[in-house]
Amino acid sequence: MIPLSVVEEYKENLMKMSILVTDLFDKSVYALINRDLDIAKKVIADDKLADEMRNAIVEKGTLIIGEYAPIGRFLVEIRNGILIANFLEMIGDDSKKISYQTIELIKEPMLKPLIDLPKMAKITEDLLRKSMSTYSGGDGKVLDEMVESENEVDRIYEMVEDELKLYMMESPKNVSRALRLIMISQRIEEIADLCLKIASLYSTGGNS
Repeated sequence: MIPLSVVEEYKENLMKMSILVTDLFDKSVYALINRDLDIAKKVIADDKLADEMRNAIVEKGTLIIGEYAPIGRFLVEIRNGILIANFLEMIGDDSKKISYQTIELIKEPMLKPLIDLPKMAKITEDLLRKSMSTYSGGDGKVLDEMVESENEVDRIYEMVEDELKLYMMESPKNVSRALRLIMISQRIEEIADLCLKIASLYSTGGNS
């Protein structure tokens, strides 16, 4: 039988990765809003640590399954941990991509004040924290409100995209900056979707 301490250590390592990835996303948004080149570069550098943590968690989970052949709740914990580590790694990659776009945007004057993108990011930051609470506490009850929040992110994304397309039609000089902002909004929308996937693992009581 798998020792409880092994499962708890595994979950703790996953939560440490979630803290890192949440920080990466927070900093990528901060760098975008404040046009902070140093923070953007730090996000890109620190994403390598998220990749390393993901690899370690997946390897450990595979070893646990092979050594202890867990069943029931413990098997679900390990299996979901591997899935979540992959989702978190994708969120880290998206944060890195946001920072790459930010670095390019900083080289030019601002196209427009950022109003809706920070709103998208704030909702998504909350989704990320709530999604990991479903893993740490096994609470799938937050899923319904998370779905509503994710729908709001989608709504804002469509609004942002439509507005930026108008900027592109106004002048060819606006195209590159508008496209970069659209790509950033796409990354934020994708992160919100990944958060929902994490929470959905527990929507049917999958850890009971």
